[in-house]
Amino acid sequence: MGIKLRQFYSEEDGSLSVLILGLFMTVVITLLILTDISAIYFAKRSLTQATEAAAQRGVRNLDLDEYYRGKYNVNQFFKNFSDEREKDPGIPIDCSKGAHDARDAINEFSGDRANLFGQHLGAIKLDDLACDGYQISLKTSSTAALPFVLPFINLSAIEISSQIGTFAERKVSTNYYGINIG
Repeated sequence: MGIKLRQFYSEEDGSLSVLILGLFMTVVITLLILTDISAIYFAKRSLTQATEAAAQRGVRNLDLDEYYRGKYNVNQFFKNFSDEREKDPGIPIDCSKGAHDARDAINEFSGDRANLFGQHLGAIKLDDLACDGYQISLKTSSTAALPFVLPFINLSAIEISSQIGTFAERKVSTNYYGINIG
């Protein structure tokens, strides 16, 4: 009995197929994990693009009263040529209209659940919206579905978030008060 057992353990027939099977399983599991990581990356990128688009839509609302308040008069014209010229904080935003437009954009993007790459995002939630009169900041979150659920991880979706801030700035120009000097 001892000799047959030693012969059985000393034979190497079939050991290469076990090694190849183990390597194949390692490669397949690695590909599945990389596919899930890529899906998370594309979902995060889509959420960031939707948040950027909503912020840009919100920042386009000009606060006309603040923009034209005492800016274009003779005194300001001469001040701009001296060292006492104004410091440009940016273009003033109408925060109520901007917040409304940003929320509408998020709701619009949330209705279109599939992103450009076919990965599906859950509903986009607007977690935070802040406006200081010159800048709009948005924080959004969503759930991204994974294409493969691995049995040892048991993870089918992941929560992702994005935070974007944007402001409008004036174009540098040589046209002062309608007079082109450059």
